[in-house]
Amino acid sequence: MKLPQISIITISYNAVEFIEQTIRSVLTQSYPLIEYIIIDGGSTDGTTEIIQHYAASLAYWHSRQDRGIAHAFNLGLAQAQGEWILYLNADDLLLDPSVIEQMASHLLYHQEADVVFGNMLSLTREKNPQPVPFCKVGGHPWRWREFRKLNMIPHQAAFTRRHYFERVGSFDESFRIAMDYELFLRAGEGLRAQFVPSDLVGMRAGGQCVKNKVDTWREFRRAQIKNRVLPKWFAELNFYLQVGRIYLGIMAHVVLDPWAGTIRWPGRN
Repeated sequence: MKLPQISIITISYNAVEFIEQTIRSVLTQSYPLIEYIIIDGGSTDGTTEIIQHYAASLAYWHSRQDRGIAHAFNLGLAQAQGEWILYLNADDLLLDPSVIEQMASHLLYHQEADVVFGNMLSLTREKNPQPVPFCKVGGHPWRWREFRKLNMIPHQAAFTRRHYFERVGSFDESFRIAMDYELFLRAGEGLRAQFVPSDLVGMRAGGQCVKNKVDTWREFRRAQIKNRVLPKWFAELNFYLQVGRIYLGIMAHVVLDPWAGTIRWPGRN
């Protein structure tokens, strides 16, 4: 059976600290059919110089101002030729050089799927990052009744079939954070999502969704109402329940984080 071409799209803006590690995590993959695209939003901190160093290994890249994350995602999508598309942001990294090769077999097996996804680990913001203490792994088996209330598909670990975009359209640029969740909600209960229980990607804590958890849930609520997957009153109630959980979680971190270094976390040396 013919191996699928996979397009990996990285969007960046003033990401000089970590983008080289992101790029190298893609270019050192053992899988042969990767098309790598970088969409930079006009960085001024040295990011473009790093990208230029690897330009010969890229299928496409540019550096110019855009209208935000969703617009940058769409610009990358417009350039992509692969059968499957993965969005890997500029402070994310593939955890192992064989990640794409391992996932390719699942993509072949689940050719009817709209999206095949695995686990994303939340990492500390270091050159040699470690798992964030008391932070859940992102990604678990997809269930519609749960998904319509909260996102369980981390886009950094999600391989989306090109046909899905052709069916439902591109990212809604009115969303600043939850554009990936809104995209998958469009299919409703008919979304064909397949979970693979493997750790694929590390995301450094401190990105848009981590800094703006309440804003993220506010956009989740808007996506739920827009796509009519929840009654408006239920979406409102769900929003306030989740915001309450956020503040309880912050309190737990304040109390427990001082002891985190004494606990042996999975993956920590």
